[in-house]
Amino acid sequence: MTNFATILNNLFYGSENRNEYIVKLCSYPLLILDDFGMERGTEYGLEQVYNVIDSRYISKKPLIATTNLTPEQLRNPEDVPHARIYGRLLEMCVPVRFTGGDFRKITAQQKMERLKKLMEGGESQ
Repeated sequence: MTNFATILNNLFYGSENRNEYIVKLCSYPLLILDDFGMERGTEYGLEQVYNVIDSRYISKKPLIATTNLTPEQLRNPEDVPHARIYGRLLEMCVPVRFTGGDFRKITAQQKMERLKKLMEGGESQ
């Protein structure tokens, strides 16, 4: 499990050859990409995202991608580079939409309440 920020850093700054690194990503029995679509949309970034997705597509190995992009955004990309990436992703993956509260906001609120109690002396450590 990784994300494209990590992948792009490894490709740009890594000691491994870029092609070897992408081959390695395609060798895993399952690849999970977290927060897909949150990477910077630079030309270099999009090229590398395409390379990873296309290589995984060609390898025919399973891929799970989490994203905050809506199904409509995936089906109606803003440009050709995104269309190439999203088209492959939609063919490889079955979209499953999860709805509900943002657990990070809920956790942050709980921490804030605990901090308030601690500051008021109402809760022991």
